[in-house]
Order: sequence, then C-alpha cells, then structure tokens
Amino acid sequence: MKQLFAIASSTYLQAVRQPAYGIIVFVTLGGLALSPFLTGWTLDDDNKMLRDIGLSTLLIQGLFLACFVASSVLDAEIEDKTALTVAAKPIRRTSFVLGKYLGVMGALITAHYLAGIIFFMTMRHGVLQSSAETSDVTVLIFGPGVMLLMVIVATVMNYVFERRFLPTLITLAVPAMTLSTLILLAIDRDFNVHAYKTTQTINALPREVVDETVFKGIIEFQPDKGNDQIEGHSGKLVRSMWKGPITDADREYLLGLVDDVQWRRDIKYLVDATRKQEGFEVTKAALLILGAVALLASFAVAASTRLGLLSTFVISFLVICAGLISDQVIKPIADNGHTWASFLYRVIPNIQCFWMVDALNEHRSIPIDYLATTGGYALGYVIAMLLLAMALFETREVG
Repeated sequence: MKQLFAIASSTYLQAVRQPAYGIIVFVTLGGLALSPFLTGWTLDDDNKMLRDIGLSTLLIQGLFLACFVASSVLDAEIEDKTALTVAAKPIRRTSFVLGKYLGVMGALITAHYLAGIIFFMTMRHGVLQSSAETSDVTVLIFGPGVMLLMVIVATVMNYVFERRFLPTLITLAVPAMTLSTLILLAIDRDFNVHAYKTTQTINALPREVVDETVFKGIIEFQPDKGNDQIEGHSGKLVRSMWKGPITDADREYLLGLVDDVQWRRDIKYLVDATRKQEGFEVTKAALLILGAVALLASFAVAASTRLGLLSTFVISFLVICAGLISDQVIKPIADNGHTWASFLYRVIPNIQCFWMVDALNEHRSIPIDYLATTGGYALGYVIAMLLLAMALFETREVG
C-alpha cells in the first residue's frame, strides 16, 4: 500500500508540474470566466447556452488532460527508460499501473474541481440579457478578484522563493476558490444572507390543506403576519432549495390535493421556480461528467502503455465520439440484426449516460440513485481497462 501511495503521489506531482497541464487548466478557467459575455447572442434563453458550454468545456478539458497526463507519466517514462528504475525494484507492474492511474485521476479531479467552481460562479452570475441587468459584484470580487490575487501571490513566490509558478498557483487557487465558493453560497448578489427558499404567494389557503401534514414535507405554508388565525388566510408556499426541485410525483400529489384552478396554477408556478434553481442539478451533472473523465482516463492509461501521445489522443477521441452517438447511430443498426453493431454497442462505453444537458434543459431532476448506477457503470469500465493496461504493461519491454 505504501508503494502504491508513493507511485500515485509522485505521479500526481509530476502531472501538475507539467507546463502543459497548467496551460490547459487555465485556458479552461479563462474560457469559462468569459462565457457569460460570449453567450448572450441566442434568440432564446442565453443561460441555457451558458450551461451547455460549461458542461462541454468540463468534458473537453477532461479529454485533453487525460490523454496528456497519461502519456506523460507512462509512455514518456517508458521511452526515456525512467520506468526501468521502478521495474528493477521489488514493485509489481500491476501496482505501478494502478498507482499511475490514481495519480492521473488526482490531477484530473483537481482540474475538474477548479473548473467546476468557475462554472458555478458563471452560472451564479448568468448572462446579462438586457441593458437593465447589472453584473453580480459578489461573483466578480470572489471569482476573478480572488484568482487575480492568487496570481500575484504566486508571482511573488516565484520571484522571491523560486517556486514554480503554475504548480504554486494551482496549490493556492484550490483552497482560495473553495473559500470564495462557500462565501458565495452564504450571500446573495446584494451581500445579504442567502435564504435558500423558493416561494409562491397565494391569496387564500384552501380549507383542504389547512393541516400542513398533507404537504408531507414537500412544501410548507408561511402565513402573512397577522393572518395566521384567519380562515383562508394569505401567505406564501415555500420550498427549501436544499431539497432540490419538486419531482413529477410530488407535483402530481400537490396538484391533486385541491380541485381548484388557482391552487393548481400556484403549484405549477412554484414547481417551475424550483426547477429553474439549477445549482444542485448542475452539480450532479458535473459529477457525472467526472465519471466520464475517469472512464476516458482509464482508456488513455491503457493506450499509453503501448502508444504515444497522438495515438492515445486519437483513441480517446474516437471513444468519446462513438460513446456520444452510440444510442443514435450504433443501437439502431444493432436492432436490425447486425452482429458487429451489437458487439460495438456493448463494448463501447455509452457517454450519453453521463451527459445530462437534455435533462437540465427540460428542468428535470437527476435522481441520486441514477448517480450511483452510472458511477457503477463507469467503475466497471475503469476496472476492465485497468486490467487490460496491466496485461499490456506486463509484457512491455521497458529496458
């Protein structure tokens, strides 16, 4: 276990110290930061385009980093005979490959985490769709402002203490941007404490729902001050944002409580409002993208045991393209009785399982059990590809 941890930690440090790693990461962060100003040209909801571009950027960053990092820590070491020093020691080659993969994933998770934070901030800021809208100052201060401060600190440390700039900047950026995110979660754009509630004002509470136990914790009713003892009193229907958007089943239950047109209209408004609060669902979608990145990293590691950077990238790119069109192109051919298509459909990972853009566009909730199932699906492919990588590396001449 100590050997495995040593290999993984050294691989992680080797990866994040590569200039190309830092360039890819900060080009991604810069692209995400500029996206609110570049997506305000659609004829529909500009924030939908912002969300789509953000998730696509996370996936593309993972693709490039998986190929580059895997190739730099495996193929380059084999070609430079660096791996020979490890192979000559009492370290099993299987442990070597597994440690390399864990180190690669550590570097990818760091990059994905930073990009995810910037993606959250861009979604918090949103697209300015009219001249009447103003920028979210809180995001500008705790996003670009904090990152600029970290750049200055990293530059000073590089000049005074001769610390390498990009690794130092990443080391500083992770805790600093995490703290910034926590602050943004606590305050709104006006620097007030965030209530984290979605509300819908109603003129009169129907008699059928005076007892709040009928709401089953889905929503709650907050009467206006001084009206709590009046029958049919006015107030607000409240949904805690921590509970996420109201599901279809809960929506149908609430609609069925009262046979009243105004009640149904109020419930529908509340449901739509909860589904437009995308924070939790976008976070789930980003976690699913990380599962796809982990899967791609396993393919890249397996390819890097025998191939160079360009070949590894081509294979990984083909895997992601085939995985994205698997349901639309390969499956219909397989359903027509073609054996080769059926084989490909079962072998090629279905990347669409990790791509939740359509669900987010329709304001659908991503179930937690779906995250677990998809994570298991990715883990199965990762294990299979790591076994293949170990088999390929076992017979690879490194001397």
